[in-house]
Amino acid sequence: MWYPRRAQWCEAARYSDHRRAVGRDEKPMSLLTKQINVALVHLGCARNLIDSENILGHLGAGGYALTGDVEQADVAILNTCSFIGPARDESEAAINDLLEAKRSQNLRGVIVAGCLPEKFRDEVVGKFPDVDAFLGLSDYSNVARIVEDVLKGRKVNELSGGRAPQGQGEFLRLLQTPRSYAYLRPSHGCDHNCAFCIIPKIRGNQSSKPIKAVVEETQLLVEKGVREINLVAEDTTGYGKDFGRGAVRLPELVEAMAQVDGLKWLRVMYAYPNNFPWRLTEVMNQYDNVLPYLDIPTQHIATPVLKRMSRGGTSESVRRIMTRLRDEVPGVALRTTVLVGHPGEGRAEFEELLEWMKEFRFERLGAFTFSPEANTPSGDDADRCSHEEALGRYAELMELQSEIHADFQQGLVGKTTTVLIDDAAGETATGRTWADAPEVDGVVKIDDPQHNLSTGAMVEATIISADGYDLRAELAGH
Repeated sequence: MWYPRRAQWCEAARYSDHRRAVGRDEKPMSLLTKQINVALVHLGCARNLIDSENILGHLGAGGYALTGDVEQADVAILNTCSFIGPARDESEAAINDLLEAKRSQNLRGVIVAGCLPEKFRDEVVGKFPDVDAFLGLSDYSNVARIVEDVLKGRKVNELSGGRAPQGQGEFLRLLQTPRSYAYLRPSHGCDHNCAFCIIPKIRGNQSSKPIKAVVEETQLLVEKGVREINLVAEDTTGYGKDFGRGAVRLPELVEAMAQVDGLKWLRVMYAYPNNFPWRLTEVMNQYDNVLPYLDIPTQHIATPVLKRMSRGGTSESVRRIMTRLRDEVPGVALRTTVLVGHPGEGRAEFEELLEWMKEFRFERLGAFTFSPEANTPSGDDADRCSHEEALGRYAELMELQSEIHADFQQGLVGKTTTVLIDDAAGETATGRTWADAPEVDGVVKIDDPQHNLSTGAMVEATIISADGYDLRAELAGH
């Protein structure tokens, strides 16, 4: 799922112990005669952020100085997103910004990486001839050498900048999240063929990492002070399917991760409802550090729309799965994502979706409007409402969800719960409860004028009020 956001300048100082580099040592490449500054601009989802952290890790290990200010950079790398049309527009606007900086400032090179050149290489190479290198998806193990080639004035024609990422651990990340949490990717790709989605054409088919590699990544993150790990993949519940019959699946992976000493919270994101691995609910109930939270995009509830989406389920099966999750994990916070304006969604189907939201009352919900993608079944289907009508449906849905969300938040007022602090820089610390994933859900604000709290602290706090999507709290006992 792509969440609209402005370009993020990855904040990084020179590679050293005070930055949270995760993993094994890598020998530096031969340094150039003067310090070279590289800036990385990140766009897109949490999986893309892991790619950005891999790029930064390899650059740092290669001896480059990393800067969060493109005006101070010799080379800028843009990690792009291209899941839907608005994401591509944002990526192309960022390319233009960097090329303008190259023309008017001291920027000597621009490298474009990630999903956009992976899927739309010929198009963007023709559109942006002044870009020095286009790198598709990889482990980016050669990115430091490619920067050196760009600085020598060479036009780099490599497709990826490293080895295929599938099946290997990611041990040289320079984390860009607060010390409190990190993302971990147990697999790459997706075997589903949703009619509206191009992700399998970008990321490929399901390819799971060995469980040993994922556990090692978990241990390294915890050793660096990470309190919460968020599992993110194109299809997290598909983990292990590619290993064959009888092999480990997501429940066994989560169980192994939960046993890593020092891991406080483990959150599962991007689950797929069909063929759900039901032993996962047993693991969630058994281990205190596996949060009673699940992100499970359903996309819709009307059977005709689900069929047009090629989601492989029906209204009845989705209702049954969601209800069973609530029954088997008492108090679970369920987050879903829905798509409005898809071909086949008339007013009656949209009303059915609204009624489902009222009935089931998801604790957390995200929504987006249909974006027609070329060469997909849905993209070529003209049986859909106008974009303006889709925007109206989105607004109507989110207004309803804001009321549902507010009711859930209000139910927390007066209760004492654990809050993980993500930001303690000002006089108000910001954190999250078990019911809030980073970046996509709400936050808890705690007044801290004496600066007693620190990022990564886990405190008991009493919720004193609900303010829109967020909560206000005070430390328990104060």
